[in-house]
Amino acid sequence: DKQMDNMEEEVAHQFFTHMGIPEAVGMYSLRVSVLSTQMDGKSTGDFGIHFETGLSKFVGLHIRNDRFLNNSHSEIMFQFAVIRSKDGMSGFSPLIEFEFPTKKDASRINTLVGFSTALVRPRFSINQVLHYNPREDMLDGSIALVYKVTKGVFFVVEVLGDKMQNEPAIINVLAGIKVKVYKNFILGFGYQHPITN
Repeated sequence: DKQMDNMEEEVAHQFFTHMGIPEAVGMYSLRVSVLSTQMDGKSTGDFGIHFETGLSKFVGLHIRNDRFLNNSHSEIMFQFAVIRSKDGMSGFSPLIEFEFPTKKDASRINTLVGFSTALVRPRFSINQVLHYNPREDMLDGSIALVYKVTKGVFFVVEVLGDKMQNEPAIINVLAGIKVKVYKNFILGFGYQHPITN
């Protein structure tokens, strides 16, 4: 499988944006993040978790919550690779996502639909995702560029945002660096800043 051959050379995953196509069967990624947010002069801490793996050649699974202490729901998403490049690394994937309540004050299961794309080359990857929540009439999405600076060092830029009906868009930009410290362990540091009010 060409995708398996390319895994050793793959660039690092981004911080928050979903991968554009599913992982190969037998491959997985676990991203754990520790977050510090400053608002109105006060800092608060949080953590996130994002697990992804390939269930088949065309179906991927994501389980995630980027802000576990603040978010009322956690996500389970299925991603379907309908277009895939010859090397298996780039393509287009429709998706369906279920948000399950993980806090006492949350009750409903939300269903979101969307799509993701990936363009992967030996030195960089661009991944994009767009979700639509029909219950709240809300769009959220992100796009990320990961560039391999040297072997084991990666520069990451992400733009993340959401838009609800009759509300202004919220857009943030993130810049960071990831460093491979062991064969299967990458450590990253990033800074995210709003570019809208």
